Amino acid sequence: MLYHYTSLTGLIGVVSNKSIWASHCEFLNDSSEFHHALSFAKSYSGNIFMEDDYIAGFGWVVRDSLEKMKKHDVFVSSFSEKPDLLSQWRGYCPQGSGICIGFDEEKIRTFCENHGYKLEKCIYDTSDQEKRILKYLNECLEKCPKPQLTRDEYNALDAKGQVEQELGYRALLETGEHKELADIALSEFCEKINETAPLMKDFGFHEEAEWRIISRNPSVKNEFRSSSSHIIPYIVLPILEEFKDCIKEIIIGPNPAKHRCKSSIEHLLKSNGFNNVDLKVSSIPFNSW
Repeated sequence: MLYHYTSLTGLIGVVSNKSIWASHCEFLNDSSEFHHALSFAKSYSGNIFMEDDYIAGFGWVVRDSLEKMKKHDVFVSSFSEKPDLLSQWRGYCPQGSGICIGFDEEKIRTFCENHGYKLEKCIYDTSDQEKRILKYLNECLEKCPKPQLTRDEYNALDAKGQVEQELGYRALLETGEHKELADIALSEFCEKINETAPLMKDFGFHEEAEWRIISRNPSVKNEFRSSSSHIIPYIVLPILEEFKDCIKEIIIGPNPAKHRCKSSIEHLLKSNGFNNVDLKVSSIPFNSW
């Protein structure tokens, strides 16, 4: 089960339209994920340029490629592994009228596979994030053309010779005969950063245990909704048109009229042909009204 926290209005939209929304990453409340991943990659490439003179040219072209990299248009729909979580009620639901919808993970995954989307778990652990970026960087280095001299030969040069070798290696990658091979390796590296960035989140959010449906550069039509300060592009994911039994559970959050709310949701589900949905009320004694 994967859980989506929303409002009563959101529940009406999901059930009535048999779909969920995936919003553009750049316009979400916390759009820092991409920059979070990019900062790791820039830091490591900068360290290579500053600290390892032998392959400083590689560090330079990686950093330059990251600066020029075109970001994907990434749309995400968020879920949590955890039902009835206080921090989720507080953070993503209106006071007194929050709803948690439990979806069948396998049906979501099948929908994503059918439409070219990805269902992936977010990465919170800093060491895991660093290892992934370093893995991509090392793969890029392996595929890039190597300096014409070995490291031992380079170390045997005087200072002037080393500088000439460093500049020559950088030119080899940027404009020389091996530029095409370098460009391929750098392009693959930037593509992996683009793919990983939407999954990297600050460790402070780890309690959310978030999973995301990720759509990169979707071909479907963009829709638009307003927020308090700007317009948010989104796409429609008609999961429930393909898998009407995808909703397995609905939890009513802390609510001043929970029994009336439960009865109203039963009417909504029945009117739209949703059967066998387990309807529950939150067990958290949280009063926010």
